[in-house]
Amino acid sequence: MDLKEIYNRKSLELRDAGNGKFFKPKAPFTLTLEQRRSVYEWVKSLRVPDGYSSNLSRCIDVRTGRLFGMKSHDYHIFIQCLLPTTFSYVLD
Repeated sequence: MDLKEIYNRKSLELRDAGNGKFFKPKAPFTLTLEQRRSVYEWVKSLRVPDGYSSNLSRCIDVRTGRLFGMKSHDYHIFIQCLLPTTFSYVLD
């Protein structure tokens, strides 16, 4: 059985590339390079209250787009609280 027959989601179906190969379209939440850089800059300029999390501007390299040196609590704050805010900031 094919997923095409089971589910009715045109946006998730594989597309024909024309040369006998198929490709999967990008997800709607995939960010472009420019959008990713704006997210990095936003995190770099972010200020949080004392004791909330560490200074995240020291934990990001804007040039390479990597997060490093964060403790587990900082990752939790970033994923649970800041990342949803970031996507609403970028996608608007």
